[in-house]
Amino acid sequence: MLLPYPFLRVIIFLSSLLLAYYFLLSFGMDSAVGGGERRREVRREVRKSNVVGFFAQDLEGTDPGGFDWIESGFGLLDEFDVPGLEMEMEGEVEGEGRRKWGKFRGTIGRLNDQAPRNTVYKVLYLARHGQGVHVFTQLIDDAGAEEFYGTHPWNCHWSLLDGNGTSVWADAELTNIGIAEAQRANIAWKEQIKADVPLPESYYSSPLRRAASTLEITWKDITLNEYKTPKPIIKEKLRETIGIHSCDRRSPRTEIAKEFPEFVFEEGFVENDPYWTLEWREPNDVRDIRLGEALNDIFAHDHSTYISITAHSGAITSMLQTLGHRPFRLQTGGMIPVVVRVEFVPEPEPTPTSVSPSYGAPSCTVNP
Repeated sequence: MLLPYPFLRVIIFLSSLLLAYYFLLSFGMDSAVGGGERRREVRREVRKSNVVGFFAQDLEGTDPGGFDWIESGFGLLDEFDVPGLEMEMEGEVEGEGRRKWGKFRGTIGRLNDQAPRNTVYKVLYLARHGQGVHVFTQLIDDAGAEEFYGTHPWNCHWSLLDGNGTSVWADAELTNIGIAEAQRANIAWKEQIKADVPLPESYYSSPLRRAASTLEITWKDITLNEYKTPKPIIKEKLRETIGIHSCDRRSPRTEIAKEFPEFVFEEGFVENDPYWTLEWREPNDVRDIRLGEALNDIFAHDHSTYISITAHSGAITSMLQTLGHRPFRLQTGGMIPVVVRVEFVPEPEPTPTSVSPSYGAPSCTVNP
């Protein structure tokens, strides 16, 4: 039986309302729930800066060469000497018990609670991978490849090759020493957990095997074995200096996925290495820009306060540089915590008007 025309108009009108509501739920709720975060991700640029005064590594008097990040309890200071902290804090921070990490957690939480609109505070745990085959190999009389051949022959000849017929250093794996360094980091985190260290809420890795392996060994029986822990994300731009050295050429995506099945790839991660070339090496200032972009992308899309990033010496050097942190070179297997103030602003950070040119491998002056 056909419905009267007025009833059909009512049904069509109600159906239109239901469809509109459905699309609002589908596409609008991301802006309604946590809407400020969502909107600023899409429409606003990131400005980032290191907040000094929480860790010994922030202080000019701390020598990176003699600093033990594990024995120092990750470098956390007994008293925080943060410029302007009193102006941003209202009242005394109550930590969890009297532990330093409880005080730290409370301070970061209070800074976020009282931060101006479009400003957040985050804590990065920047970890360097354990020793890799390209630095040290047991197959060459327990001498490092670079140390065995010498720096010049390594840079002009051997680093361009995938290996020497006995050892392979292309996309270098961890050595036994490197594995032990990652295990040492695992034990160090377990010790600091007893003191209430805030654990990472998200995990990122360079696509190179030595970094992903270090992350896996460090966290596999602490957080990665828990269902609620987000899977580590492999991010292309977190890699080491690009070009010439085969140890810095990443493996195909399918091989990485097979070796690290519990990891996931960032959106747009392609099968083959899109950046590495045998002819040219990435200058340091260009690397700084790349790592700054990687951090901006993480800050824009990850709402976590505590973030773990496992990468490389050069990559971490650039991250510290772009954050305004003092230079602090890490040993293999080392880690540095960094407190970051992140502001979401209408205009992007200024970029250099000129950068250094790429360069090729040096010519060998002696027979390598």
